[in-house]
Amino acid sequence: MTVSFFKHLGCYEFCEQVKRVQHHPELTRLFVANLHDKKVTLAGVTFTVSSSIIAIATRISNVGEKCYKAQDLDEHYYEPYIKSKYRNERKRTFPFRFVHDKYAPMIKIIMKYFTCEGRFSRLYNYHIRLFMHFTRVKMMNIPYFLFRNTEKVAYIVQKNPYPQQMNSIYHYSLIKMIVLHHLNLLNIS
Repeated sequence: MTVSFFKHLGCYEFCEQVKRVQHHPELTRLFVANLHDKKVTLAGVTFTVSSSIIAIATRISNVGEKCYKAQDLDEHYYEPYIKSKYRNERKRTFPFRFVHDKYAPMIKIIMKYFTCEGRFSRLYNYHIRLFMHFTRVKMMNIPYFLFRNTEKVAYIVQKNPYPQQMNSIYHYSLIKMIVLHHLNLLNIS
């Protein structure tokens, strides 16, 4: 079931790319630390970041509702995915154990490949929103979501000193895919 949803929505190839790309933490840190107005220049090469660029680099369709992490989600959307004994305890964040067991594997894949924070014990409303996308309940624009996350990471990294920056960085593979895409367009290997 899980693989078929990802394949149908064009995200399986992205997950495969994430597994293949050897992420580079220092490249990612430099990239987000220098990202301003959708552009970053590293080693004399200017890279542009947008939902369109992410769609091309990841081969994920740039269509659907434009959502971002902090955007609220109506609580009634949570109900089908939460165990009935926990439904009255819903908030924006809740323990992963609240999720129905049958949905847990797919939500963990979403956490690993699309949100990338490494927090597997807590579930946020954006995990449910992404799950709804992959189960075709409520379609969202994945490249836009990833772009907004990248901007947020850049903002957080740029306001913190170096050692603390590393705690706020994620989407290592996505950043490397963007860099490789641009370098490929410029015939730089």
